[in-house]
Amino acid sequence: MESLNNILKKSLNKEFLSAIISNPREKGGIVKIKIRPVEHKDNILYQCEEHRNNQVFHHNLNEEEAAGYIENAMQEFKQMQMETRKFRYQVLVSKKGKMTIQRRLQTGKFKEIDLSHNRKKHYILEEGTVVPFLQDLGVMTKEGEIVRTKFDKFRQINRFLEFIEDVLPELPKDREVTILDFGCGKSYLTFAIYYYLHELKGYDRDAACLRYRYRFCTCKSSWLESESHSFRSLLST
Repeated sequence: MESLNNILKKSLNKEFLSAIISNPREKGGIVKIKIRPVEHKDNILYQCEEHRNNQVFHHNLNEEEAAGYIENAMQEFKQMQMETRKFRYQVLVSKKGKMTIQRRLQTGKFKEIDLSHNRKKHYILEEGTVVPFLQDLGVMTKEGEIVRTKFDKFRQINRFLEFIEDVLPELPKDREVTILDFGCGKSYLTFAIYYYLHELKGYDRDAACLRYRYRFCTCKSSWLESESHSFRSLLST
């Protein structure tokens, strides 16, 4: 098995995409580390984003420093996922300190990385673009601004849609796909997936086979009514 040191020497270059170090051995310290390449003064550095106590700290390191940083971190953590343009690596460390490294070839396309030093977070549903169901649910104003007290909900909805965006290419295209929603409350995520597939991706609602059990939804959206979107019960009462 190739050593982590050798893998890092081969990977920390223009081929590197990202790494996530997680599952710390002890609680109370850093809970997760994200690493990505950034361009700084015409040089490529590696931004290490440490998450601890609901705070985030950044360190920009050169290739050699980043390799040492990752090796040291893996003495305190049990897992790392790392991607290059060619490979995906999974590094696992047992309780006794034994390291196992799995490598797989990249399959499919990957998004081009943003090398900007201070990048703006990109959301699938962006602030400033009017989204009717977000307005109906009190997350967005009529001007398209996010209500400050609802920003966590706005981010949650977008994070959920990122999961959908990731799995969408893997869904079968030769048969009907059913999405079963077991949600309750105001059905924020139910509206989100419908809007994403039907309005943003252009799936016909029948072709997309969206069937929602609406019995427990406490907030009926005027957007759904005005656009004649339908809810069809998957289970009979």
